Amino acid sequence: MADPILGLTGQRPAHVWMGRARRVLSRELLVLYLVICCADVVVGMILPVFPLLARELGASLGLIGVLTSLNGAAQVLSAVPIGALSDRRGRVPVIAAGLMLFALVAALLAAAPSPAWLLPAQALTGVATVATFFIAAALVGDASAPADRGVAMGLLTTAMGLGFAIGPLLGGLVHRAGGVRTGLQIAAMLSAGAAALAWLLLPRRAPMVRIARSRGPRMGLLLQNRALLLACLANFLFSPVFSAVVVMVLPLRAASLGMDAVAIGSLYTVRALASTATRLPIGVFCTPAGSRRLMIAAMAFSGAALLGLALRADYPAMMILLAAEGISFGMFLTAGQAFVSQHVPPAQLGAALGTYNTAGGLSATISPLLIGLVAASVPLPTVFSMIGALVCGGALVLLALSRLPTPAD
Repeated sequence: MADPILGLTGQRPAHVWMGRARRVLSRELLVLYLVICCADVVVGMILPVFPLLARELGASLGLIGVLTSLNGAAQVLSAVPIGALSDRRGRVPVIAAGLMLFALVAALLAAAPSPAWLLPAQALTGVATVATFFIAAALVGDASAPADRGVAMGLLTTAMGLGFAIGPLLGGLVHRAGGVRTGLQIAAMLSAGAAALAWLLLPRRAPMVRIARSRGPRMGLLLQNRALLLACLANFLFSPVFSAVVVMVLPLRAASLGMDAVAIGSLYTVRALASTATRLPIGVFCTPAGSRRLMIAAMAFSGAALLGLALRADYPAMMILLAAEGISFGMFLTAGQAFVSQHVPPAQLGAALGTYNTAGGLSATISPLLIGLVAASVPLPTVFSMIGALVCGGALVLLALSRLPTPAD
């Protein structure tokens, strides 16, 4: 039987592709992509200099570790309430508020006279991350048709990757020319400008709860959605790869092999570029069934890359394997958000994405502390092996769970 879209030849007609391009590049979504790119430029300017500023103010390494966990804890506590708030009050006000919070964070850090100022700054960073990036994903779900949602999510995550690639470079240049605090002041102004852009140019949509017909207990309905629970489990198992291994253990492993700061930085640059280049192509294949397969495949691919990093210690092999891990991260980031947006009613999408990211944030809060304890007593390659095996095993469990018969969501 001929496919009504693909036709007899199995190829999409040109007008179908043109129509999709117009929809995912609508004015509303283009403005959103630009706003989110600016937001990640700001994050890229803040994150690399935060440890430098903390050390300059006299913070110990233990305090810096606590501050890192505080960011994740703030995301865990705020994700569901902020998502539900965006369902009731609209996405744009929440996104604009998140950008203003980033501006406040940068201003606090620029003016910080003591390490105590870093505590509220890190907590606000977690809340701003939820309000900006997570709710932007919900707005993509609102503004795109289900068939286009994977591509739109791919474009959103690509904009994020480009912003984060620009931010550290821009911040480094400003840091060299005028110091850490000057860079933070510029980040604050850029974030406030992005907030104004979002407020003035993004159209207001009717809050989703007002147009929903269901009046049942919303959290109960969410927890009955097996697709959402599957995605939350996947995010919980996948998060330690970045939050603990890539951020914390990998630099220690590279330094123990004699690599200098430039070599370590180049590993992260290659990873970021590989991750960014993956996101839009993956979005094209994020159909409701395809996004689930890609999400699970990304976990298996990431686990395999970590197992390879446990075995190889030379610079070229580490670069290739870390690029592979970056590709898997781009796959998971795009497919996971697309999967949630495709399997949750529009009126619950903000709360659902909040629940999804709460699972990842909880893991990102716990895993650095646990992996830090493990890394203190075992060789660093063993940490890569343990997390690689955990993620690969998680992929097999999720594959088995996804094959179980489920009622329609």
